[in-house]
Amino acid sequence: MYRSQAEHSADCERYPFEAIPRRVFLDTNVINLMVKYGDQIFEQAPLPEEPDCTRAHDVEALMHVCHLGGRAPWQIVAAAKTLDEIDGTQDRSVRKNLMDYAVEIVSRDSDDIDYAISLGRRMIDAPSTAVLPDASDREIIGNAIGLGCDFFCTCDRRTIVSKRDRLRHLPIRIATPAEWWSNVKPWAALWH
Repeated sequence: MYRSQAEHSADCERYPFEAIPRRVFLDTNVINLMVKYGDQIFEQAPLPEEPDCTRAHDVEALMHVCHLGGRAPWQIVAAAKTLDEIDGTQDRSVRKNLMDYAVEIVSRDSDDIDYAISLGRRMIDAPSTAVLPDASDREIIGNAIGLGCDFFCTCDRRTIVSKRDRLRHLPIRIATPAEWWSNVKPWAALWH
């Protein structure tokens, strides 16, 4: 993974162990990626030729993160809103596969769920998230905060990641799958 001790040390300094995400909320587009590229992510199958470079990096990052997932100290979470978004998927087969995966990670603690739903709805019109053009994105980030997540993983670079500097006041870090892996990579040997 690292070509030199110096490179590893630099990453350890850049991504301290204490900053490893503990409770990670997966945006619907990440769940979609995990289902579409499930063989590559969960079985380490070679990537098909089709994905662009950015998508390939995200798939590879998710492969590494998921490989460590059973032994690593983080929990993966989604919200009921995620199921609503998936329910809008046109292709029945894809919708079923997405639901099968998402249902497993949707938080089931009723107190958390009620609070997350309420906070998500309030975030739709909150000035703190007004920079996001999509009400659904504002709501789902509110859900993630309400579920006590410290990390929001998304592939939506255009409307969420590009605006995250203006969302730094929120109590959650917003990152891509590749950035999630960057946070974990220096410490991955602890869970191999």
